[in-house]
Amino acid sequence: MRRVFAFLLVVCGCGGDDPAEDGVTLAITSPVAGAQFERATLDSVGALVATVPMEVAVTGTPMRVAISLGGADVGPLSAEGTATATIPAPGPATLVATAFDEADQPIATAEVAIEVVEPVVANCHAFLDLVGQEYTVAPATRGIVDPVSIKMPINGVPFRSGSGLRTTMLADCSLAKSLVLAAPHWRKRGIVEVTDLGVYNYRCINNDGTPPNCTIGLSEHSFGNAIDLASFKDMAGETYVVNDDWVIDPDDHTCTAPTEPGKDAFLHEMICEIKANKIWNIVLTPNYNTLHRNHFHVDLTAGSDFITRTQIDEGDHGHASANDH
Repeated sequence: MRRVFAFLLVVCGCGGDDPAEDGVTLAITSPVAGAQFERATLDSVGALVATVPMEVAVTGTPMRVAISLGGADVGPLSAEGTATATIPAPGPATLVATAFDEADQPIATAEVAIEVVEPVVANCHAFLDLVGQEYTVAPATRGIVDPVSIKMPINGVPFRSGSGLRTTMLADCSLAKSLVLAAPHWRKRGIVEVTDLGVYNYRCINNDGTPPNCTIGLSEHSFGNAIDLASFKDMAGETYVVNDDWVIDPDDHTCTAPTEPGKDAFLHEMICEIKANKIWNIVLTPNYNTLHRNHFHVDLTAGSDFITRTQIDEGDHGHASANDH
């Protein structure tokens, strides 16, 4: 296979008549251009990242060589000419090596374009195995397609229910996966515990009838595809309670409406960031109706995309799925 090396730009050091004597050059010898790397390891907050080992050939004696991605430093080059870049986002990525002189001015650069891809896994269970999340296959459960009992914590985040700290959580594997992906968004904000009001509950929406005779339809909780998130505690012991701290938005949409400083802003920014990352298809906040004043209902209704602010009556489901309560 033909090896394609990175584009090399050489800028000679100053202070001598002979560029070869004082010049500094860089060449990235690994990875090669176009190489693909999977997001298959977890970083310090549990987010999936690609780990890219690098080798850089250096001539001359720069004061230091740094590796950057998108203008942000990834880390220094070792004395042996090696470095490791961690890349969080899938897609094309250009890694840049830059040499600096005694005045900390750049004097040479080299770059290589690679691609970060999502890990290839056979199924949801394989994803949980990949990230090291403990679980067991649960017995057949009415309504749940792929029941698992996920062990606590979930990607470093403990959950508490009304009866105390959870040790396990029964859910469809797809919801378990979504909570693994949501955890880094909590952990980077210092959240160390999440309180939920429930996951699996085979019932009608708004408890309007007795399954299977539901007026509107079955709740997503019936399928183990939904969880109601009530509060979030950080490492300083501060708790952000949806019922007490969320200020209902009078206008616009949930994620563009003005917020109150402090806990209201924290809750808005957190839930909107997770929704923007497409971890859940439906998010119902206290803006939705009075039944959701004390929690965020999140679920995985196929084909839905919903976090609108608009207040509606309890019997009116607006543009949301009929399976969202």
